[in-house]
Formats: sequence, structure tokens, C-alpha cells
Amino acid sequence: HRRMPQPQEVLAQVPLFSALSKKDLNGLAREAHDQRFPAGRTVTAENDTGVTFGVIVDGQASVEVHGRAARTLGPGDYFGEMALIDQSDRSATIKAETELHCLMFPRWVFRPFALQHPETAWALLEIMVQRVREAEARGTT
Repeated sequence: HRRMPQPQEVLAQVPLFSALSKKDLNGLAREAHDQRFPAGRTVTAENDTGVTFGVIVDGQASVEVHGRAARTLGPGDYFGEMALIDQSDRSATIKAETELHCLMFPRWVFRPFALQHPETAWALLEIMVQRVREAEARGTT
């Protein structure tokens, strides 16, 4: 039986948090809500209002945009960051493909954290720019 990674170990693998100190990672990990979803369960649905950001600890999830499979997420991947910022409807549906174990952060935890840790806010900006550039390249903006 393999050892489950600790929340701070998982967060340390996420590019968004790679610049954080151990102390900051531990602090963020303590704020996380540990959640498990059975295979087949919808974790977030497109057009739901988003107030949580999730990081996958274990398992696989599928991402659907407008009913089409977009990509698969696994340990260390995350979701919900766009809706977290603008509190608008979610842009994708995330479904558990296998049993899924996630660390969930509500907006009221994540926003002050990002403001206190500009390196995390900047990493998030870089990811957003990358998403926009990919969408432009596909001609879908």
C-alpha cells in the first residue's frame, strides 16, 4: 500500500506554489479542506458559480468544456482558478474518473493568501496569459 502524500508535499509540486517556503506551504495546507469524490461524481459543473480552487492529491479527473472532453487532470493538477478570481460561472465541468482526493480552498482563504504572497499571484497571472494565448491560437476568443 503506497503512502499518501501530505497536503504540503502535494502543494509543493504545484507550479503555482513552487516559489513558496516550507512555512508558507504548511500554512496553506492547514487551510485546505480535504475532500474525496467517488468515481463518476461531478466535482464542479460548467455554469456553477465558482468559489473554490482545488488541487488533486490522488486520482484522475476529466475536464469538459461545452460538453467536449478537453483534458485529463491528475495528482498535482488544479482547477477552479479562473472562477476563483472573478467569481463568475465556471468555464468547465470537472468529473472524477477514478476515486478523487482533492485539497479544496475557498475563495476567502485563497484571495488573502495570494495577496500576501505575490509570487503565487504572479504565477497565476502567467497561467492565465498562457490560457489566453492558447485560446487565441485556436481562434476561440
